[in-house]
Formats: sequence, C-alpha cells, structure tokens
Amino acid sequence: MTEAVTGLICPKCEAPLSTSDKQWRCQENHTYDQAKQGYLNLLLVNHKKSKNPGDDADMVRARTEFLDAGHYQPISDALNSMVSPGRILDIGCGEGYYTERLRESLGAPADITGLDISREAVRAACRRSRLIRWLVASGARPPVEKHSINTVVSLFTPLMPQGLDHALVTDGDIITAHTGPYHLYELRQQIYDDVRLDAFAPVESMNQAGFSCVEEVPVAFRFQLNDSTMINNLLLMTPHRWKVTPDKASALQQLHHLDVRADVILQRFRRTDSI
Repeated sequence: MTEAVTGLICPKCEAPLSTSDKQWRCQENHTYDQAKQGYLNLLLVNHKKSKNPGDDADMVRARTEFLDAGHYQPISDALNSMVSPGRILDIGCGEGYYTERLRESLGAPADITGLDISREAVRAACRRSRLIRWLVASGARPPVEKHSINTVVSLFTPLMPQGLDHALVTDGDIITAHTGPYHLYELRQQIYDDVRLDAFAPVESMNQAGFSCVEEVPVAFRFQLNDSTMINNLLLMTPHRWKVTPDKASALQQLHHLDVRADVILQRFRRTDSI
C-alpha cells in the first residue's frame, strides 16, 4: 500500500513520518501503531513524569460532562471567532470539546490536530470526532514538521514557547486562554478561607520568547449549577481538586445550587519580528 505523507515527525529522531495501513514509520525505521480508537501515541517513555501522565479518567469524565452541558460555551465561541482556516494545532486539547467545536465552526475540510499528554483524555477526544487527528504527545516539542502550523491553540495549559516556535509558520498565531482573578470565585469561596485574586498572564514569558500580544479578548459571564453532581464535576476538572480539604469537599457535595462567574482572557500572539 502506498505510504502517505503526514506532516508529523518522529519524536525520537525528528525525521518525517509516513503512514501505511495504520502503521507510522520514519526513515530510521522507528515505528508507531495507530490505536484502535484512532489516536496515535507519540509520547516517549522518557517524556513521561509518571506511568499515566496528565488527566486521569475521573477528571476526563467530569470535564466531559461539564463542558457538554454548555457551561463554557462562551469561551469556545470566543475562540472560534479568533481562528482562521489553516493548519491548526490544539496543544492540551483534553477530551476535545474546544477542538471539535472549532472544527464545526470552520467547517469541512479543516486541518486540525489535537494533542494531549493524557491518554485517557485523547481516547475521549476520539469519541467526539474522527475528522480530527488526535495525538498523545508532549507539547514541549510537538511532533509536527518545522514551521508547518498556521495557528497554535493553547487553552489553560502551561506555555512552552520554544516548542510552539518550532511548530509555527513565520506569520502564524498562538492563541492562549488563561484565567482572570475572579474566575470561579464562588467555588473558591467554598474551598478556601482566604480567596486570593492572583491571576497568571503569559505576556511576559511570551515576550521573552520573542512573541508579542496583538489581540486580547476578555470573556466574562455567569453560569448556574443546579445539582451536586455538576458542582462536583467543576471541582474535579480544576486544580482546586488537589487542594480542597476533606471537610470542604464533603460540604461541596451537599450543595445543590451554585451561581458562578467565569473570568477568562483569550490572547493572540505573533512573532515580534513579523508584526
């Protein structure tokens, strides 16, 4: 069977990968088999910090149920309005909610690759769509050909600008999302005695890597959770799950209503020397 060029590179030697009959191979004969669910695992053992890195099954289930209920749709809609057609790489795609809604917004054919370090998350993403290429891989050095991606999307994930610089075309976009100081304030009130209003913004680290912010889109809205299961799902999909005490977690499980605010900032970055 004739091998097809993929636009992917081998994570071991960075030679181009070609595929034939669900087997992927580089010129150095490093081979990778496509999983029956449809994803390709390009995460090397020495890139793992644990046996099963990233979100576990409980976090993936909670995030899937929460996002499918539409609570964060305004964030997805704002992202979709910022992305133009082209080759798109979603780093930290999770279970694929934002990636699949972006594909639907752009229409077919859309050239989108979703990447996450969590195999559980990517398996869930495969159930959303077979029209997106799903990878288990490291976002620190995405296994894509150099300067081949028009838009990198990185939502609520730690930024690794060097890897993004490798992937991006000269005049390409990096679109990020980070939380503002009042994001999930009411949930945090239930967890912490003293709620801090700190917020992380990637502008400084991106500037140091040679990227400038050319657009900023704040997304602020309120949403209501009307049962304890959805409130618990929200907790499980956030880093706060690791910080909540048992008594606070138990109290949250007794709640049947929570009015919450979302405070998110989307930003578009381009290489400073291309502006």
